[in-house]
Formats: sequence, C-alpha cells, structure tokens
Amino acid sequence: MIQLQRNYGNALLDGELSQPPIHTYQEYLTLAQIPHCEGVSARVVDALHQRVGRTDLSIEQIASDLHLTKRTLQRRLQSQNTNFAQLRDDLRFHYAIKYLIDDNMSVDLVSRALDFSDRTSFTNAFKRWTGLSPSTFRKLFRDYQA
Repeated sequence: MIQLQRNYGNALLDGELSQPPIHTYQEYLTLAQIPHCEGVSARVVDALHQRVGRTDLSIEQIASDLHLTKRTLQRRLQSQNTNFAQLRDDLRFHYAIKYLIDDNMSVDLVSRALDFSDRTSFTNAFKRWTGLSPSTFRKLFRDYQA
C-alpha cells in the first residue's frame, strides 16, 4: 500500500501532520503585517485598503479602480513576482486579527467585512494563516490590548 503525504508547511511527525506552533499575540501581529510593496503592487494594496470592510475585494473591482483590465493587472503583478490573491490574502490576514481582537467583531461580521463567500471560507483561511480557528484565536488573545 502506498501512502501519499502532503506537507503544507507543517512538520511531518510519524507520517502525520503535527500541530502548528501557537505563537504569542505579538508574533501573530508580525506575521500579519502587510509587506512593503512598490509599483502596481502598492497601488493594489492601497485600493484594497480603501475597499476593505465596505465593498467587494475582487480582482475585477480592484482592476477597475486602477483603470486597468483584469489581465493587465495580472501581468503587471506577475512582472513583480506576486499575484492578486496573495496581496489580498495578506491584507485579509492583517484585518482579520484587527477585527477579531481590537474591534471585537463576530466571526460572521469579519467574514463579510473581508469579502469571503461565507463563514466557512473565512474560518478555513484563518486556520491556514494561524493554525487556529477564529474563535479559538479570540479566546486565547481576547484580553490583549494592543
């Protein structure tokens, strides 16, 4: 019998994925910092900042905001060795922590504010970013005041 193993950034321990380490709140804030960008990437991040919590964060809308076609935006980001999904993901991670802890928003509200299709999609993304569910993250760090 052949067993296929995938490593999603977690260490393999006896053929099973080990639990990701739980970091301090400060470490999560550092992980969730939006990287410094230049050129079209910086323009995309600025456009996302303008829209987050208010409206659609789709590539079509951001391209329109920047007066570009979707494909032109994709090509320009690719020339900077990045892509729209990664920039949006970085921004969502940053705001997810802010909304959950600083603003004490519900998971449903955070999901909607960050333009996820549903709560499950947000929860899955948050687990990918932190290894924890949003509610577990909140329970661990609810008393932290930045």
